[in-house]
Amino acid sequence: MENLECKIMFIFPGQGSQYAGMGSDIHQQYAVARSIYERAGNTLGFDIAALSFHDPENKLDLTRYTQVALLTHSIACLEVFRELTDGRVQADIAAGHSLGEYCALVASGALSFETALRLVQKRGELMSEYGRGKMLALPMDRDTVKSFIDQFYCGIGGCNLPEQTVVGGREEDLQAVADFVSSEHRKRSTMLNTEGAFHTYLMIKAAEAYRPFLNEADMTAPEIQVLANYSGTYHDPDPAKIKAMLFFQLFNPVRWTTCMQTAIEDGVHTIIEFGGGIGKGDSPAERRPNLMGITTRIAKAHNVYIRYLPAINLATIDRATHVGTGVDDNWFYLLLPEAEGSLTPEAEALLKQVETLDLTPLVQIIREPAAANLRSLQKVDPNIKAAQPCLTVVVGAETDAILTYYREDIAERLQELRQHLENSGYHYLSPA
Repeated sequence: MENLECKIMFIFPGQGSQYAGMGSDIHQQYAVARSIYERAGNTLGFDIAALSFHDPENKLDLTRYTQVALLTHSIACLEVFRELTDGRVQADIAAGHSLGEYCALVASGALSFETALRLVQKRGELMSEYGRGKMLALPMDRDTVKSFIDQFYCGIGGCNLPEQTVVGGREEDLQAVADFVSSEHRKRSTMLNTEGAFHTYLMIKAAEAYRPFLNEADMTAPEIQVLANYSGTYHDPDPAKIKAMLFFQLFNPVRWTTCMQTAIEDGVHTIIEFGGGIGKGDSPAERRPNLMGITTRIAKAHNVYIRYLPAINLATIDRATHVGTGVDDNWFYLLLPEAEGSLTPEAEALLKQVETLDLTPLVQIIREPAAANLRSLQKVDPNIKAAQPCLTVVVGAETDAILTYYREDIAERLQELRQHLENSGYHYLSPA
């Protein structure tokens, strides 16, 4: 890919990244976050802060509540970031996964926060009301899945990675798909916990009921480019055409892989993710960014390195505002293999070292399954036979100047980096 102008993109996660407690840390710390939650409560007619922080009635995982809670958290994170940076960091592009597309439109100025809340509230209610079926994640590319999925009366609901496709359908039909994939392709599928077969034909009734609310919503042309899940390309600035894309998005696949490919080809070099969080742990500080894994893997597949900054809780927002977005320094990527969802002992030790040396703002952690890790390493060195941690350094943020370190060299390089930062007076890496 030719070296185009470097651009910054803001991205926002969708359903599945919610958790009880999200937003509680920034709400306590920043008046601008408290204002967002107050505005949301006034618009929605209920206490969204209590739902998001405590979830006393176990409603947060219900679609009608999930979507408004995530939108509120995402925009609260964005507004805190903007306040801390005094608006110095401006996005050239915005994108969001499913529900997150509405957050992206708010970030672009096309939708007001209140209008987006009302739309998403109705969208979630209708998806819940008309929702039928389930969703299944398959470790296969879209073309392969397309070759057989129709015979099971199921549809493709999302293309999150070149090698991962999400399908939706009735539960009994999805079980038949899982059995077929296991017997014919020797692949293991994963049933997802959703209230319906989102982004498939089983959402057409919800979309039809939603269309009048879309048509009546106030919308203006975006001030920056916004990627559309439905097309994988940029929205047309005409609000009527944006509304049409949001209508079709409800019952067509989320083309996240294509969206990211569009952004990469357009020169995106820094991505900042706002809102939500995944992983174990009860506090916001223990959560990881939802879209980071799949987005960085898409970039790697295109032989492009992207600086990825999460801004999903108090600590990561603070780090993102201090690290900055220049491209004249080196970028560090630590690839850590997982076995059955857990890091290997060697990988755990390196992760701990990064945290102990206070390198978290600078070293981007990429957790990936052992098989994917091995494939990545063999692109660099075909003689590697087993998954293992790898530290990749992009010198001067140029993809044609890459250094790689393995085994004991990683720990040594991390220690050298810490010493170099101290000698150079990099104030933004001092402990909070």
